[in-house]
Amino acid sequence: MAWGAAQQRPPSHLERSRMRKRFIRDQTAEGYIDVAITVLIVFTLMASLMALFPIFTAQQSLNQTARYMARTVELYGKADDATLSSVTEDGDFTVPDSVDVETQWHDVSQRMIQLKTQFTVTIAKTVPIVILSPALGDPLVINVRISASANGISEVYWK
Repeated sequence: MAWGAAQQRPPSHLERSRMRKRFIRDQTAEGYIDVAITVLIVFTLMASLMALFPIFTAQQSLNQTARYMARTVELYGKADDATLSSVTEDGDFTVPDSVDVETQWHDVSQRMIQLKTQFTVTIAKTVPIVILSPALGDPLVINVRISASANGISEVYWK
């Protein structure tokens, strides 16, 4: 069979080998750049997760503190400053920035809650997230306000 002008003969083994080498040589720099960009993206995502980790741990700690404060108010039947601060004074729980108790008070001045009266303890805290901390100058900080709440029912009868 004669090869005409319209048909090309298939490349020989030697020609295919040369084309493959030329293709690999042309693609190597592009492969390195792809790997470098992928590694950069992965490290950026990991750094972002590490920067956001304090928010999640603070939220868990705040939830635990709110539940414990609600239980303390249930047992003592009052939500005065001394009762609420007794929860965080030993250092085991997070000290919140603000504490709010919503209920129908038996005695508003002493913040007493009557037996079987429902209440909600809501606490809030501001957590700073450092975005950028340059060697010279102030760091770039974003303050995130988180809150937690817990419900309870008073177990103390006031006469």
